[in-house]
Amino acid sequence: MVANKAPKPKKRKMAGPLRAGIALMILGAILVGFGSLYGRESLSIYGFIVVVSGFFLYFVSYYYLDRLQKQKTNNRR
Repeated sequence: MVANKAPKPKKRKMAGPLRAGIALMILGAILVGFGSLYGRESLSIYGFIVVVSGFFLYFVSYYYLDRLQKQKTNNRR
């Protein structure tokens, strides 16, 4: 006989702003790398600004969406 397996927990889908923030961080890191490789400081600075904006977007949207999720669970009770 096969024992019943515990159900897998549901995977949370990643929201759009979170994906955009991660994409901006990766894109900015690539720009910083190319700017450093080719000696273009202006490209590196631009890439750094993109990384910081992606980081800011990711964490602000993460906490905002987490707060919305908590409000939904509190309203259901």
